[in-house]
Amino acid sequence: MAFETSRNVADRGSTLPSAERAVQPGGVQVRERNGIWEVRDNGVFRGDYHQKEHALEAAARLKGSRR
Repeated sequence: MAFETSRNVADRGSTLPSAERAVQPGGVQVRERNGIWEVRDNGVFRGDYHQKEHALEAAARLKGSRR
């Protein structure tokens, strides 16, 4: 399962810092900011994580709970 993180977007040449990018409506989002991984669901904050793997696992659980 692949989640697009703000770090991935930055690697593709985006010029805006992750905190300034427009939040895409809908979906589960994972972004890294100052070494902390943030998880949002439809723009609603769901948690901060120190490790990327933990944030991605939380995002997968959120996405799976919709089914």
